[in-house]
Amino acid sequence: MKKRNIGLALSYTNTFLNMIVGLFLSSFLLRQLGDTEYGIYQTIASFANYLVLLEFGTGTVMARNLSVCRSNGETQLQIEKNISTIWSITNILALVIAVVSVAFYFSLDFLYASSLTHEQIVSGKNIFVFITIYLIALFYVQTLNGLILAYEDYTYSSSTSIFRIILRTLLLVVLLINIRQAIIIAIVDAVLSILLAVFGFVYAKRKFKVKINVKNFDASIFKASLPLCLAIFLQGIINQANSNVGKFILGVNVGPEVVSLYSVGLYVYNIFASISTIPLSIYVPQVTKDVAQGKRGRELTNTLVQPSRLIVIVSGSVLFGFFAAGRQFVNIVYGDEYSLAWMLAIILIAPMFINMTIEIVTNVLDAINKRLTRSLILLINTGANILLTIVLINRMGITGAAISTGACMLLQVLLLCIYYCKKIKINAFYLFYKAYKGILIYQILGAIVGFAVGKFIPNVYLSFLASGVVYVSIAFSGFLLFGKNAEEKIMINNLLGKVFKRIKNQM
Repeated sequence: MKKRNIGLALSYTNTFLNMIVGLFLSSFLLRQLGDTEYGIYQTIASFANYLVLLEFGTGTVMARNLSVCRSNGETQLQIEKNISTIWSITNILALVIAVVSVAFYFSLDFLYASSLTHEQIVSGKNIFVFITIYLIALFYVQTLNGLILAYEDYTYSSSTSIFRIILRTLLLVVLLINIRQAIIIAIVDAVLSILLAVFGFVYAKRKFKVKINVKNFDASIFKASLPLCLAIFLQGIINQANSNVGKFILGVNVGPEVVSLYSVGLYVYNIFASISTIPLSIYVPQVTKDVAQGKRGRELTNTLVQPSRLIVIVSGSVLFGFFAAGRQFVNIVYGDEYSLAWMLAIILIAPMFINMTIEIVTNVLDAINKRLTRSLILLINTGANILLTIVLINRMGITGAAISTGACMLLQVLLLCIYYCKKIKINAFYLFYKAYKGILIYQILGAIVGFAVGKFIPNVYLSFLASGVVYVSIAFSGFLLFGKNAEEKIMINNLLGKVFKRIKNQM
């Protein structure tokens, strides 16, 4: 528990650092490169990210397989067979991605002929090459991170990510001040990912004394892992569609300048998603153990309440805090011309907040190897999202892209709740109730009052500060005074006790 809490704290530190640095960098890149150059990078990146679909979740599969092996007391040979099998899959997928990227590379001329100039397409192709290298290296990093997490090393992934964020920021600032070309971003990302992959390989072998090779490939393990791999592949299609379909269609039909505006709103959405998903990976070993011990139905559902409440507290703070003070924040960081990004972000993240509240159930599906049906449900919903996005972009422009994604996300939540209740006996509606109880009402109240206060203050900086302070005061005081459950009371009292004890000892 202590290790997991430290890992959780580091994960949130990493996410908040990534958020702060990301906001700075997105503003810096826009000003340093300009709308057109930055828009070209975002356009090509949104297209190249479809290569992520071929990753098949090897990191998740590695963490899940090894957690099961260790929980069941399997032999070292069986563990090495699992490592070797998943590592073989990673190598094969890396080769496939490299081949597919060649076809992607030559399709750029055709896809963007109407929205980019010849010079911009040439620049985009060069960027695409380095983004592909970055993605392939990142697949190896994720697989190795899954291996390390399975051994309950909860700090490695966040620690290396924090180091990468700091180094990446320094390199980009120094280099882009002197060379104002978007390809620098892709080059830096490619180099850092290769270094992380090499370091992770060495770290895992030396610390856990495991063999990472393809010699012990086991066809039976591959076959058993295939349903989860396929489910994660389908999940990847869904994630990429929800994250990039708007940018992709706007890039093809409109141009790079509009993509820059949409990317600002989407960046806030990605921050929200990153913060919300932290408990999902941290709780993989614990959920796997609970399922292995035979917990089912209401008993298992109750073990998911606390992670879900943690998601609501943190992700709700992002959503409702951004509702209260995000309009001023966007104007301060990006300028008045990007004020529409505030509304786009709200439209995107509000339905995602509802979805993420019960996303911890995905860990249960992974543990019982029943994620495929969920992914098929999401795939059908994503097809509807793509079609609706095309229709609404033609009718409503950039706002239509956000509305279509948000509307389809709400439909997705409803379908998943029915599936969870009927097929795996997880009462999703009960989980919603327990997750929101004592938290959501104060977040909504704080957002409304904070937004109203900000509207009456003409100075954008003072308005931002006032809205933020009002939101935090109402949302968190309401939760601390009236909303926390019995487990949270114990955790908070223990934490306060340790703080007061340290203060007393120092005095």
